[in-house]
Amino acid sequence: MLRQPSRLAASLRTATRSPLRPRSRPYISSSSSSTSSSVNVKTTAFVSVALLTSAYLLYQYESDSGSVPLPGHKSTFKVNIRTGRGGVQTYEFPLKPADQVERELREHESSRKVGRKGNPVVRWDSNWVGSNEPCEDRSAVDLVPRQDVAGGVGMGVVQEVVGFWKGWYKGDSIPSALAQQDDDDDGGEGKHDWMMFSIMDGHAGDATSSLLAKTLHPTLSMALASLQAGNPPRQNNGSGWAQWVGYLNYLSPWSWLGKDVWTPENVSKTIQNAFVQLDDHICQTPIKLLPTLSSPSPSPSPSATSPTPRQTLVALAQPAAAGACAISTLVDSENNGIYVAVTGDCRAVAGWEGKDGVWRCDVLSEDQMGDNPREVERMRKEHSVSERDTVIRNGRVQGGLQPTRAFGDAVYKWTNAQAAQIAEAFQAEGEKPRSGRPWNYTPPYVTARPEVTYRKLDSQTGEKLRFIVLATDGLWDRITSEESTLLVASYMAHPSHKPLPKSALPKRFPLAPPPSTRPYPAQDLPAPTGEAASDTWVYEGDANAATHLIRNSLAGGDVKTRGELMSLSGKVSRWMRDDITVTVVFFGDN
Repeated sequence: MLRQPSRLAASLRTATRSPLRPRSRPYISSSSSSTSSSVNVKTTAFVSVALLTSAYLLYQYESDSGSVPLPGHKSTFKVNIRTGRGGVQTYEFPLKPADQVERELREHESSRKVGRKGNPVVRWDSNWVGSNEPCEDRSAVDLVPRQDVAGGVGMGVVQEVVGFWKGWYKGDSIPSALAQQDDDDDGGEGKHDWMMFSIMDGHAGDATSSLLAKTLHPTLSMALASLQAGNPPRQNNGSGWAQWVGYLNYLSPWSWLGKDVWTPENVSKTIQNAFVQLDDHICQTPIKLLPTLSSPSPSPSPSATSPTPRQTLVALAQPAAAGACAISTLVDSENNGIYVAVTGDCRAVAGWEGKDGVWRCDVLSEDQMGDNPREVERMRKEHSVSERDTVIRNGRVQGGLQPTRAFGDAVYKWTNAQAAQIAEAFQAEGEKPRSGRPWNYTPPYVTARPEVTYRKLDSQTGEKLRFIVLATDGLWDRITSEESTLLVASYMAHPSHKPLPKSALPKRFPLAPPPSTRPYPAQDLPAPTGEAASDTWVYEGDANAATHLIRNSLAGGDVKTRGELMSLSGKVSRWMRDDITVTVVFFGDN
C-alpha cells in the first residue's frame, strides 16, 4: 500500500520487509447496525435477493499457495528482504522466460469498441496482472440503454427482480445492448445510454470484490431507475430534521411529476445511497441470520445436501468479513455528464486535450487512506474526543486497515458481541475469522459512503476529454496520475516507438500545471535524477492501453527487473508489488 517509485531494481536485491504493507492485519469482526434509507422498496428487495443468492454462489474455501518452480528452468535470481530485527532473509526464485512474462502480461486483456451513435464512449481497454494468489482485484463494465434502466421500476418485487438479477449475473448487458444497433445505424440510440465502469480492490481475500463485481452495477441501475421515475433520493441520516426533509421530498409535486429530479446533485446522492445500502446488506445479512443458529432444526437425513444454518451464515458472512475498495465511473450520455464515485484508494484520472495540444491531468478521486489529513479529520469528528488518538494510529484505522472507506471489513462495523458470535460460527466450520480490533468503542469506524465527482463532457474552454484511467492502487503505487496521463496520451500518438527517456516525455507532450487545490495525494511529475535519469518508458505495440500502463508500471524499460517482478510468487510477490487492474475508457472521435 505504500506509494513507491517505479524503479525497483535495487529493491529486488535488498528490500525492506514490507515495501507494500498489507491493507489489513488479521482480525475478527465488528459492525454497526446503521441502515441507509432505501431509494425505493423494489431496490431494497432487489439488493436482498441479489446478495442472498450471489454471495452463496461466490463463496468458496481457498488455501494459500506457495512458490512453484518452473519445470526444467534453471535460471534463478535472489531477493534479499530485511527483517524487522535488522537481519536479512534471502529468497530464490526461478526466472520466467521472456515469452512467458509477455504471455502473462497479456493473458487477461479485454477490449471493446462501442459504436453507438450518441454515446461518447468509443472504446475501452481492460487488463489485470495478479500478485496475490488468487488475485483479489475485480472489474465490471456494463452498457445499459436508458429505457432498460427505466424498465426496472415496473418490475415485481420478488419474481421479476430475481429475473432481472439473473440477467445481470450472466453478464450479458453489453452484448444485448450493442446488438440493438449496428455501427452504421443512424438512429442515434446511444444518446440514451448509461455506461458503468468499476474496479474493485479486495483485501483479506476476494469474497467482497467478487460479490461487488456481480452486484454493484445492478444496484446502481435500480437506484438510478427510481430517480429517473421521479423519486428523489432520501436523506439517510436516520432521524431528526434531516429525515423529515427526506419525507417531504416525496410529497413534493416535483417528485410525482418527474421534473427537476434528474440533477447532478440528486444523481450523486443516489449513487452514494446505493453504495451505502449495498454495504449495509453485505454487513447486516450475517447479523440477521444469527438467530437461526439457536433455532431448532430437523436432523438432516444421510442424503441431505442442503447447508446447515451455520454453514449458510458463514458463507454469507464471507463478503462481510473480507473487504474491498471500489471506484465507479458512470457515463450519462443523454445529459452529457460523468460521475466518479470512490470508496477507498482506487483512483480515476481523466486526460483532457486542449486546442493548443497541451494535456491536462484531471484527478477525479481522492485516495481515502489513514494518512490523508482530510480523512483523519473526518473520522475524528465522527467519534468521541476520547478516541482521538485511537481512531487513526500509524496511518491506519485503529492501527490495522489502511483505507478509511471500504465495502465489507465488518470487523470495523460490528459490535464486539456481534463479532464474537460470527467468529464462533467461523471457527465451528473450520474457518479462521478476522481477529477483533482494539478500541472498538463506537462502531462503525469504516464506511462505504463514496465521494462523488461530477464533470460535464463538453468543456467551456474547448478542451476535449480523450480518456479516463481507472485503476487499483497496484498501479498508483508505481506511477503517478500525471505519468499515467502522459503515458496514455503518447500511446494514442504512437503505440509502437523506441523507448523514451522519462524526462523527455513531458517535453513532447506538454502537461498543463496542476490546480492549486489537488486531491490527496498531490504528486508532482517526477524529475528523475542520478541513476534514475536514464529510466525510460516503453512503447511495445500493445493493442491494449491498459497493458501499456501495466507494462510501464513494472519498471518501464528495465526489461530485466520487469521479468524478475513477474517471476516473484507467494508472500514475497505481495511485498514487492500488488495486484494491478486497469481500465482505460476512450471518448470522442479518436
